Amino acid sequence: MAKKLALVGILLVIAAGVFFMMMRRSHMMGAESQRPAGGLTAVSANGAPLPAPASAEKLPENTAAQESGGLYVSLGMTPYPPSSGGDTNFVVTLKDASGQPVTDATISLDLTMPSMWMPPNQLDLVAGSAAGTYQASGYFTMRGMWRIEALITRGGQKQSVFFDVGL
Repeated sequence: MAKKLALVGILLVIAAGVFFMMMRRSHMMGAESQRPAGGLTAVSANGAPLPAPASAEKLPENTAAQESGGLYVSLGMTPYPPSSGGDTNFVVTLKDASGQPVTDATISLDLTMPSMWMPPNQLDLVAGSAAGTYQASGYFTMRGMWRIEALITRGGQKQSVFFDVGL
C-alpha cells in the first residue's frame, strides 16, 4: 500500500510540474500568441501592440510603423508573409519629425523568438536606393512568432524599436 501511495504522490508532483510549466509558457507568450500568422505588427519592448503613428499613411500589409525618439520608423518585408528558411528582404525607412528622410543612421536587425532561445540572428542594413531607406536580406530559421528589434544609432544616440511577425 505504501508503494502505491508513493507512486501516486510522484505522479501528482509530475502532473503539477507539467501544468505549471504550461501555464508559465502560456503567460510568457502573452499577446503574441493571439496574433495571426503573417501579421506584421509594431510592438513595445514587452510585445504589446502599438497603435499606428498619427503621421502614418495607409501601409501595405507587409509593412508596420511606429514613432520613437523623434523618428518615424517603418519596417517592410518581402516576400510576405515570410517563410522559414527562405530569404526575406527587410527594408527600414527612417524619417525625422518633419517627415524628411534620415540618411545618417546605422541600423541592424536582431531576429529572435520571444517564446524560446534562438542563436543570434542579426542583420546589418545598408543604405537603400531611396533616401532614408536601409535594407538587408536574411532568413527566419523556423516557423513561429518572431520579434524583430531594429537597433538604430544616430549621432552617438542608440534606440530600439520592435516589430512582431508570425510565420
